[in-house]
Amino acid sequence: MSVKANKKQFIGTTSWLVPGTYYENARLIAQSFDFVELLVYQWDKETKELFEAEKDKLIALHERYGLLYTVHLPTNNFDEVLRVYDYFEGLSHKLSVVNYVLHPYRDPRFHKFVSSAAKVSVENLAERYVLHQRTVFDVGHHLLGVNVDESFIENVVEIHLMGIANGRDHVRLNIPTLESVWKILGDRLFTTEFVCFEIFDLYELIESVRLWEWWKNNAERTTQTHQT
Repeated sequence: MSVKANKKQFIGTTSWLVPGTYYENARLIAQSFDFVELLVYQWDKETKELFEAEKDKLIALHERYGLLYTVHLPTNNFDEVLRVYDYFEGLSHKLSVVNYVLHPYRDPRFHKFVSSAAKVSVENLAERYVLHQRTVFDVGHHLLGVNVDESFIENVVEIHLMGIANGRDHVRLNIPTLESVWKILGDRLFTTEFVCFEIFDLYELIESVRLWEWWKNNAERTTQTHQT
């Protein structure tokens, strides 16, 4: 399986596919995907020590296979956001971090930070979203929560793609979800720079990618068939 893009659109997935470390997960897909989203939800001593132990191996995947990285910044407090951002920016010339994903914080430092950090993109949450010049469209948060507006969509640089079923997100991709996203994004679904499959299971990821590859080549015909 390989979904390496033609560089008009980069296809990636997360660092949580199988039990294991960041490197162990990245190594699994290094030859098949364009990027890995490193999920750094907190910056405790254990997480920092793990990256210190694995950073050279993550860099080696980039050097050998051209694997790129995005970083999902911490969700627990803004001080850790700043520390993680500084840490990875210090590695960025070697690790090739191409995007940072950030939730909208109510911290007074938030707007100044995102205005000055050129590679930071703000993700919509199920309960709220904020407008920014770089946004991340999370399919599950939109379809199961507050719907973003056109101003948000116009600035999308990354899509978090997954299936929605029985009120749950992050499940295997399915045609009803793809049709819903197509109606919202239109051609942006295929032209947005980064698409990250946020599906935290290797088998379901493989099945989702197979459906994606088939569906994107038949999107117009598939949509018309299901509307009639």
